[in-house]
Amino acid sequence: MNYLAHFHLAQQLASRSDLDHQGLLIGGLLGDFVKGPLQGQYPLSWEVGIRLHRRIDALTDSHPRVSECLQKLPVNYRRYGGIMLDVCFDHCLSRHWHKLHPSSLNHFSQDCYQQILVHKNDYPRAANRQISFLAEYDVLNMMDNWHNIEAMLARIAKRIPRETPLSHCGPELAKLLPFIEQQFLKLYPALQEQLYQEFYEAPDAKSNYTGTNKTD
Repeated sequence: MNYLAHFHLAQQLASRSDLDHQGLLIGGLLGDFVKGPLQGQYPLSWEVGIRLHRRIDALTDSHPRVSECLQKLPVNYRRYGGIMLDVCFDHCLSRHWHKLHPSSLNHFSQDCYQQILVHKNDYPRAANRQISFLAEYDVLNMMDNWHNIEAMLARIAKRIPRETPLSHCGPELAKLLPFIEQQFLKLYPALQEQLYQEFYEAPDAKSNYTGTNKTD
């Protein structure tokens, strides 16, 4: 999942539990930039959000429906298929937003920027730049436009030193989008429920908050 899905899943979990909304959102950003064991270098609520981000990635990457999507890609795309699907899933989420969230995508996006930007100077430099970029160009609110998806993949390609298909894979992904969307719509509700069970309902859920989660 990419940023829109990470932030949405964080907000949904917070709305169903007593977990800190802002902390989960911040962790949804920092999960891409903070590596290794979490040992209290950030506020506890942020680290819960980072753990949530990592768990979302792990569950998604290992899910059979994601594997089915990857198998549909041309062979030379599959090395970067995870990146392609992450961005496509955000596109699918934005297309079905009205079914999955009570407020508008614009309202949700502006709230995310506001909640996360307030502490941006406490983030790793790359995370500070990333949230500033997302807010300045209102990226979260534009994921329903396929041209923006292609542009995002092209920007990611520029950050990778080797040659990749990311800058020109848009037309091929567009052909596969109906299948990807179908898989996403089955995967996403199940992912929401599993996260809620793991982070709130499970008897040992507190291990996700206190740093004893062995998946680190």
